[in-house]
Amino acid sequence: MKIEELHIYGYGKLENRTISGLGDFQVFYGENEAGKSTIMAFIHGILFGFPTKQQQELRYEPKGGGRYGGKLSLSHPDYGLVVIERVKGKAAGDVTVLLEDGTSGGEELLKPLLGNFDKNMFQAVFSFNLHGLQNIHQMKNEDIGRFLFSAGTLGTDRLAKAEIELQKELEARFKPSGKKPALNARMANLRALETELGKASEKNARYGELIKERDTILEGIRSYTEEIPVLVREAEKLREWERIEGIAREEAALADELGRTEEVKFPARGIERLEASKQMLIPYTLQIEGIRERKELLQKEVDSIVLHKGILENEAEAGALSALVPAYDQSRRESAQLEERLSQLEEYIAIAKGKLHLELDEEEIASINTDIYLKQQAEEADERRKRTAALKVQLEADFQEEKAGLEQVEKELKGAREQLLPQDKRSHFEKLARAGAEDAVRSQLDACRERISLLEEAVKRDEAYRNKSRITGAAMIIGALALAIYGYLGDEWMVLGAGIIFAGIAASVFGKSLFSSGPAKPSEELVRQKAKANQLEEELLSMKPGHSEAAALQLEKDDQERMKVNGLMARFTQQTAQYEKVLARFDHLEKEEALLREQVALLCRELKISGSIGKHMPAEAFKIIEECKTAILEKKRIQGKILTLKGGQSEVEMRAEQLGRIFPETVGNDLNLIAHTAKTMLEEEKKKAILLKEKSMKLEEMEFDLAKLEKERSIHEKAIRDLFSLAGADNEEDYHAAAKQAMQLEEKQARLNELRTELSFSILGKEEIEALLLTRNAPELLHELNGKAENAKREIEMLQLRLAEVRYEIQVLEEGGTYSELLHSFRLAKSEFEEEAREWAVYKVAGELLQRTTGRFREYHLPRLLKKAGEYLAFLTGGQYPRLFLAPSGTGFLIERRDHTRFEANELSQATTEQVYVSLRLALAETIYEKFSFPFIIDDSFVNFDGLRTKRMIELLKGMDGRQVLFFTCHSHLLGHFGEGQVHLLDRSHANIQG
Repeated sequence: MKIEELHIYGYGKLENRTISGLGDFQVFYGENEAGKSTIMAFIHGILFGFPTKQQQELRYEPKGGGRYGGKLSLSHPDYGLVVIERVKGKAAGDVTVLLEDGTSGGEELLKPLLGNFDKNMFQAVFSFNLHGLQNIHQMKNEDIGRFLFSAGTLGTDRLAKAEIELQKELEARFKPSGKKPALNARMANLRALETELGKASEKNARYGELIKERDTILEGIRSYTEEIPVLVREAEKLREWERIEGIAREEAALADELGRTEEVKFPARGIERLEASKQMLIPYTLQIEGIRERKELLQKEVDSIVLHKGILENEAEAGALSALVPAYDQSRRESAQLEERLSQLEEYIAIAKGKLHLELDEEEIASINTDIYLKQQAEEADERRKRTAALKVQLEADFQEEKAGLEQVEKELKGAREQLLPQDKRSHFEKLARAGAEDAVRSQLDACRERISLLEEAVKRDEAYRNKSRITGAAMIIGALALAIYGYLGDEWMVLGAGIIFAGIAASVFGKSLFSSGPAKPSEELVRQKAKANQLEEELLSMKPGHSEAAALQLEKDDQERMKVNGLMARFTQQTAQYEKVLARFDHLEKEEALLREQVALLCRELKISGSIGKHMPAEAFKIIEECKTAILEKKRIQGKILTLKGGQSEVEMRAEQLGRIFPETVGNDLNLIAHTAKTMLEEEKKKAILLKEKSMKLEEMEFDLAKLEKERSIHEKAIRDLFSLAGADNEEDYHAAAKQAMQLEEKQARLNELRTELSFSILGKEEIEALLLTRNAPELLHELNGKAENAKREIEMLQLRLAEVRYEIQVLEEGGTYSELLHSFRLAKSEFEEEAREWAVYKVAGELLQRTTGRFREYHLPRLLKKAGEYLAFLTGGQYPRLFLAPSGTGFLIERRDHTRFEANELSQATTEQVYVSLRLALAETIYEKFSFPFIIDDSFVNFDGLRTKRMIELLKGMDGRQVLFFTCHSHLLGHFGEGQVHLLDRSHANIQG
């Protein structure tokens, strides 16, 4: 069975999605929440039904309220192409199954198609994911083998769960050392009744002695039983002491030594802190000395600065002039540029007039019309001039080409005609060849006669139609004319017009039938066919038996030459037509040139230019005149602007003259020099004032920094004194000696902590270790304890033998009938105990039946399954684990390594255990369920495999011939193992599916 296409109407976040062209090995890749689990659930839902609201499984109903469900197309080995559609309905949804032969049905047709598999069975055998592997990681060691055995038989852990449930039921009824289970409680009750029964027998001396002896024996057994664990524990403690004795004695010695040593006071990280403080003092000292030197130099500079405040009083006037100087210079530069531009414009206007030979003044040029329409006319004329010139060149080339081609075809046609047979020779050869063509002539004659018959029938039908059309047309025309006459006589012009129009329509429709007197085309064709038939009959009569093959060959050759001539004739006709087309294009060109001359003459009049210029460059002439007009307008604008600039310059020069009188130091009439001198003097005084202020502020900053550095240096000096004080040292040498002593104590304390850490993992307590430190003969004590334990075991065995004898004697006395009432209660309790025991036996038998069933499976099916699973495991592990065996317990497996060492499942690594699980699942499908061709649906089940085993796992799946594999993954590194066409990409944002 192979799934070909998925059409999802609405399922979870996927709506209106189609996945088609699924291959034998199809990979679905996407990030988390891209829709992989949704697609898997969709396949399960379509095949086996949607989860009901009572079930805990997700139903994946669309949140947007769209249509719930979809359809699945698959190819079935027995039913062919099958389409399964399931939509929202009762319970698991309404399903429709459509087979290739047109058969349709519902669940009753789907069940045999799926081999009566239900969803749980399908998921157990053919669909597995990471959760199945995670179950292994969460199990106890003893449960892993049982789980793998269950997975190898049913595909899931249901068998293991059944065994566990039975065991729980058995333990709920009876536990060997329990109190709460029912059987244990009834057993305790029986024992109590037994005790009371014994008390009632005190009158019997022997019975009492036996009871006393029994109790004594039981007490002895209990005493020895309690003594043995105590002796064993004491022996274990002595063996542990032998292991840790060296550590304990070293720990005690160190603790004693540290206890006798005086406490050394030394600051934490003292040496490091001292060195850090010393290092911090060096830069502070250097900085303080440097600042003091710079401060003295700066004070001298401050004293040397002298300000002249009188110059600063005229800052506003100097500033105003300085502000005007750039604008003044800019104005002069601009006026110079404008004058230069004015000169350029005058030169350009003169050149433009010279180019066009214009004898007009500027006013006349400015009045020439250069609107958009005239510009368009000039451009069109120029474009037409270029187009006609290019066309003329092209036509000349085409003319020469077509002329040469025509001459070549004429030459070839002449040569081909010379190769034709003369008509008399051809007629002779035709007569010689007719003898062999009698059948062909007869066939032509039969076809011709059949054609004549058809044409005669057509002539008859046409004649009948023409007669009918004449009558109808005449009637309509007469009616229309009558209507027109009626309108004319009655002055009803609308009626007259309608009659004329109607008569015209009737005449156009039926005029051919009314006025056509020539023979119809079918009649002409009939005459030709009859003539052809007569010719064929004569030719048939003239044929004689026997013909010449040579004549037929000559005729065939001549036919080929005639076909060649016909082809050349067609080429000649075509070439002649092409030649005539070129000549026609020459005529068209002459008309275009005439239109161009008219258009150019109009432009010359409007632009007032000569005809020769307008003929060769109309657009350029228009452009020059237009630019000349623009230059004339710009010239007028510049002349006005120059006058404005000159006036502004005069005002600035007057203010400069006034400023020169304010600053006597300025000399000359140069505006820039006056402004520069005044500005320089002001700037110098301002700089001196600013410099004085800055140096004064800098001096204050130095004083502040100096105080700050001296304060911080004193802090570090105090930190060093504090360290000496904490260590009780007067100088650095004493401080280092104290540091050395503190380090030695710290190392001893660290060693003591290590020893105590090791002792903390021992089973011996602190008090026990202290007591054992006083012991010097531990091996002898251990030997003595072992002897006591063995002696206690022998005593228990002897007491148990005597207890059996005493109990037998008590039983004999109790059966004597002296305790009837108490014995009745005892027996009633015993009956209830037996009833409870029978229920316990039912579960016990069920467990045994389950074991027998698994035993039959082991006997008949398991060998083949283990062989196949071993092959898969050997391939996955590269031959490291080549075989699987059933464990002796019967509920697990042994895995044999390459060196023949066997391991239980709980002894393997996590990844190898998962590979055993996968091998069993695949082997189960390929052996026990091999007749069912369901596809494997696998969801990221190999994340714990290394790269090599992952590659082998994928190669193993690819080798599953005859079974489709749908593999879902979110790991991009796996995509390198597949071809581009094998991967469907799932987009997380919209769950968009690409294939």
